[in-house]
Amino acid sequence: MHRTTLLAAALAVLASGPDPAAAQIAAPGPAHPHALAAPGLTRVTATAATTDRIVARIEAARDFCGRIAQHAYVIDCLAAHLEGVARDMPGGDYRAAGQILDRTARDLRRLAEANADPALPRGRVRVGNATSPRALTPVRPDALGRIGPQASAILQEAETQLLRSAEGSERRMVHYRRIAAAVGSTKFLMRSARLGQEQGQKVAIMRGIADLPEKSKTLSTIACDQIPTPGDRSTAT
Repeated sequence: MHRTTLLAAALAVLASGPDPAAAQIAAPGPAHPHALAAPGLTRVTATAATTDRIVARIEAARDFCGRIAQHAYVIDCLAAHLEGVARDMPGGDYRAAGQILDRTARDLRRLAEANADPALPRGRVRVGNATSPRALTPVRPDALGRIGPQASAILQEAETQLLRSAEGSERRMVHYRRIAAAVGSTKFLMRSARLGQEQGQKVAIMRGIADLPEKSKTLSTIACDQIPTPGDRSTAT
């Protein structure tokens, strides 16, 4: 009789379906799905603080690439840094800016790769304690004078697109003007690249570092020799 009572109780529980509270606890994902829609850096209205960070990264890229003594690497250096800025760009009001910077980076990279110098290695460039985001492609000396203006035109087009993309919004325009100005400030690097074709600079390649695994050694670190001119701030090794 006792077993019959227990069996009946068990059947009643099965027939009534799972407990709603238990199902809620076991369900995957957040208990409050709307929490994912909370505003954050990826879904924001343009703010001075966010724009400050974007502009600072572009200016840091300009300063890093400007300190490379071997000018053959400058164009792809800027491309590599702008790739990172575009990749990390917040969405929302900044979405168009991210797309423009991504196209600009790709155009600069293609320009460098189409005019690559087979006599120089492709590798990461180190300036002081900082290293380029990825391996860089050097440009042939005879091509620097020709493609420097092309690279400047790519940057000028980015400035123009940034300003045009914010024309319909006064709120966004102030931020896009600042980003456009930061991009425009990098154009002097292309003039430096053209001048660099006349300089007899050297590139030292560091290979076979003992404490690195074999796979890591395939990415050479290029340390640019210091040139005894007032404008050069790269570190010799």
